[in-house]
Amino acid sequence: MRLTKTSNHKIHYFNPGHETAIHSERAHYTPTAPVRKMMADLAFLPLWYGEAGDYVLVDRVADVSDFLSTIPYEIRPRVYPVSFTEKPVLEADVTLLEAASWGLSPQSIHLFETLRQNVPLLSVPRWDKAFWHLTHRHTAIDCLQELSQLTDVTPPQIFTDINDVQNFITTHPQPCIVKTPFSCSGRGVRWIQRGQWDEQTRRWVSGALGKQQSVGIETALNKVCDFAMEFESDGDGHVVYSGLSVFETSADGAYSGNMLGEKNLLEKRLTNFVPGSELDKVREAVCVVLAKKIGVACKGLLGVDMLIYRQGTSFRIHPFIELNLRRTMGHVCLQLGEQLIYPSSQGRFVVVCQPAGEAFRAHLQMVEMHPLQIAGDKIRSGYFSLCPVTPATKYRAYVEISSGTK
Repeated sequence: MRLTKTSNHKIHYFNPGHETAIHSERAHYTPTAPVRKMMADLAFLPLWYGEAGDYVLVDRVADVSDFLSTIPYEIRPRVYPVSFTEKPVLEADVTLLEAASWGLSPQSIHLFETLRQNVPLLSVPRWDKAFWHLTHRHTAIDCLQELSQLTDVTPPQIFTDINDVQNFITTHPQPCIVKTPFSCSGRGVRWIQRGQWDEQTRRWVSGALGKQQSVGIETALNKVCDFAMEFESDGDGHVVYSGLSVFETSADGAYSGNMLGEKNLLEKRLTNFVPGSELDKVREAVCVVLAKKIGVACKGLLGVDMLIYRQGTSFRIHPFIELNLRRTMGHVCLQLGEQLIYPSSQGRFVVVCQPAGEAFRAHLQMVEMHPLQIAGDKIRSGYFSLCPVTPATKYRAYVEISSGTK
C-alpha cells in the first residue's frame, strides 16, 4: 500500500538537529555552531530527495545554479533553488507550494512564514504542542512497551534527579547509555561503562538535566548491526512501510552512513543474523503501534531506529530504539537507490565531518581515484558528492558506488 501523493510542489529546507529546536519551542531558536555548519554545508541535499519541479531553500540561488551546472546532465536533479532573501521566480504551472522542512519545529515554521511574504502561494503548517510530547523520548519508550510480545529488552527509564541517575548507574550490573529526551543521530548521548560515575559523567548528566530537565537511561546491548524501518503517516490513522535502512554509526553512536543497494541486498545483511520472518513480524507490529500512537497526530515521513544484538549464542532484534518524526537519511537513501543508483550496483551513502581544508583535499582525491561512471540516467560506479565541496567545507555528503552483476 502507498499513500496518495499530493500534486503540489514543495519548498524543502534542510534543518538537521531540529529536535532541540522542538524542545526550546522558540520561533527564533538558534542551533549550535556545529549544527549551523552542517546545515550550511549540506543545504543542497534536498536536491536529491525532492520531486521534479520542487524547490530547495538556500542562501543564494547562484550557488545552487553553479553546482547544478557541474553535474552531468543525465543525473542532474530537476529541483529549483529559492533564496531566503531574493524574490523567487516560480514555474508557470505552480498554483500552490507546500513548506517541507527536514523536521517540523517552531523555528522552521517561523522561517517559512517569513518566506511567505515573498511567496504568497506557500502553505505553511501550524505548530501543535502535541508534537512536542510525541517527539520526547517517552513516546519511543511507550511504543517499545507496546511491543513486549516481540522482545524482552527492558525499556529505558526516565530520570529527573541527578541522585537517582547516580544510584542507577552505580548499581546497574551492565554498561548503559544516557540520552537526553530530545536528541538524534548520536547527539545528546553518553555511553557509560559499568558502575562508572566520575566527575566527567556527573558534569555531563548535570548539564543534560539543566538543559532538558530529564534523561533516559537504557542498558547497552551487544550490537552487531544498526538498521531502521522507514514509514509514512497520512495523518488519518494510517501508517505504511516505506522501506529498509541499514546504516552505520561511529563509536559514540553518531550516524555516519548507509548501505546503498537493491532491497534484497539490504535484507540479506540482516537475515545473516535473524530470519526474514522475524523482520516481517516486527514491521507489521510496529506499523500497528505507530498507527495507534501517532497515526492521527502526525502526517508525513518518519523512521524507527532498531538494531540486532547478540544474546548468548543467538541474535535478537531490538524493535524500537528511536522514533524520528521527520524525514531520515534512510528515506534519502531509499530515493537515491531508486532514482540515482544503477540497479545492479551497490555502495555507501556517507556523511562525514572533517576539518576545513582536509575535507576539500579528501574530496579532490576521491574524484581522481574513483571517477564517476554513468549508465543511462544512473550512477554505475564511482564517487559523487551530493553537495558542493569548497576549502571551507567541513561536512560532506556523498555516494561511493561499485558496479555489480545481476
